[in-house]
Amino acid sequence: MYVNDDAGSMPVLELGSSDVLHVSFDDLAPHYERYTYRITHCDPEGNPSDELLEADYVERVAEDETIDDCEPSRNTTITYMHYALQLPNARVRPLLSGNYRLTVYRENEHGEQEEVIRTNFAVVERKMSLSATCTTNTDVDWNESHQQLALKLATGDLYVRDPATDIRLCALQNRRWDNAKVAVPPTAVYGNTLEWSHCRGLLFTAGNEYRKMEMLSTRYPGMHGESMRWKDTCYVYKLMDDQPRRNYLYDEDRNGQCVVRYDATGTPETEADYVLTRFTLQMPEAEGCALYVAGRWAEPALTDRYRMHYNHEAGQYEADIMLKTGYYNYMYLSTPADGDDAGSTQPVEGDYFQTENEYALLVYYRAPGGRYWQLVACINPSYRPR
Repeated sequence: MYVNDDAGSMPVLELGSSDVLHVSFDDLAPHYERYTYRITHCDPEGNPSDELLEADYVERVAEDETIDDCEPSRNTTITYMHYALQLPNARVRPLLSGNYRLTVYRENEHGEQEEVIRTNFAVVERKMSLSATCTTNTDVDWNESHQQLALKLATGDLYVRDPATDIRLCALQNRRWDNAKVAVPPTAVYGNTLEWSHCRGLLFTAGNEYRKMEMLSTRYPGMHGESMRWKDTCYVYKLMDDQPRRNYLYDEDRNGQCVVRYDATGTPETEADYVLTRFTLQMPEAEGCALYVAGRWAEPALTDRYRMHYNHEAGQYEADIMLKTGYYNYMYLSTPADGDDAGSTQPVEGDYFQTENEYALLVYYRAPGGRYWQLVACINPSYRPR
């Protein structure tokens, strides 16, 4: 999901602009399915805006719009249907700024609408001015394992009665929602200016650069690949064994992004093949932890689909994930085995202050007596060592 022609962009549209959100997905099935979609206005935490009527925030023709852009795969070993849609379009157009939930449905055998995909995008109407800096001289350490953001927000002509209730700040690191900082209050207010300075709520562990792998063909292994073999019903791509990283080593990455590619075609959307990709991480079993393969493509994050399982005989974690050929950034995150806490880059990747990270900062405003949260500022600062 991306805006205009920038495959690495945040899914944020400018209200009233010519921006176009591109959304696509594959169904690993040999025939067409009737998919419908609906968009819902939400608050900063992703809950539906209950005080709004649907007609307040979306202009649409039908209750459930069908996804009509559909193409079958061609010359692939695994057959699939490729579906795509664009927003806004001639039948659906968001009317207000804020967060939106995009839900895709499919009719099940009982004739009921079944949810199959849920994702999020946003619409911004820039009414406030936001600036930010990122430092490794943090409130907890100096050039060690953290990065900290400092922000300044000029509210302009908008009336902010109480910043604690009228303003919501959301900060993301590399588009990760599992460790997002939401509803962080400002540390100081000067007239029409709000500041977040020495704010523990905007302190992030620095992590490490993403690992990289590539598979551009089913005929040979690509970057970080060990073997590509046909097995039973599909190709199996065995990646080289990974190990925990004990230091920082700069390697240019795309902060978790993936790009679908295939060397024999210029239309990878329908001609790139699916390959069962095997990730292996050689290390002792981490007691009390669950390990996951993570990246922007691994959504929803930290779910069973991307969870690794320990092979005691081989002494390694393993995960088999069906992926479309292309270029992938990934890393290994851990969580407490009995909880759903934010993913940690410990004990596999480590945390190093030099890591180049991309941040997304979104500011929401709810006017006194207002019925919904507007998205009024959005910027994407990055940390890069000098």
